[in-house]
Amino acid sequence: MTGVQTCALPICFFESLGLTLVVVNIVLTTIGTLRRQLLDHAIRDPLTGAFNRRHMDACLADAVERQGRTGAPASVVLLDVDHFKRINDHHGHAAGDAVMAGLAALVRGRLRRLDLLFRIGGEEFIVLLPDTHGHDARVVAEQIRARTGEARWFDAPVTVSAGVSELVPGETAGAWLRRADEWLYVAKREGRNRVMGDGNLQVQP
Repeated sequence: MTGVQTCALPICFFESLGLTLVVVNIVLTTIGTLRRQLLDHAIRDPLTGAFNRRHMDACLADAVERQGRTGAPASVVLLDVDHFKRINDHHGHAAGDAVMAGLAALVRGRLRRLDLLFRIGGEEFIVLLPDTHGHDARVVAEQIRARTGEARWFDAPVTVSAGVSELVPGETAGAWLRRADEWLYVAKREGRNRVMGDGNLQVQP
């Protein structure tokens, strides 16, 4: 009887150890999942799923640093929904939310895996296009503009205007964004629903 009990002790020990390791693994996996979810919530806009401005600042800084080291091009597209306040006022905030979520999904459907979408204001988005020159970024912006005009998220058409700028060697992220914002202002001034970018190139509907 004693011999049987003595032989069973190592078996019980290893069974308990194995069970403990399984529980620890489950706990660590759960903690890792929660940590990733918290991080994701910290850098994303909850309505659209686009990254937020804080994450954008870090990504633009990385693009500037990368160009300084390797000369890799990068461009940004600043998108603004035309007459967004009118949409909210005339059709309600639910319609405005539908436009924001729908536009974000539309833009993501056009982007590559390395491209990044950020929501930086009520109706403004920034698209970061690594390894992309300005003329190619304008093509992307024009495709987004055209697809937006064809989409229907409620019972009225929606259009966007865009400003495009390519990162200039030695330029800061702030200056880079300001040029995109200046081009967006020109697009708005010229009648909206159009793309304006570096080189004074205008892409009209």
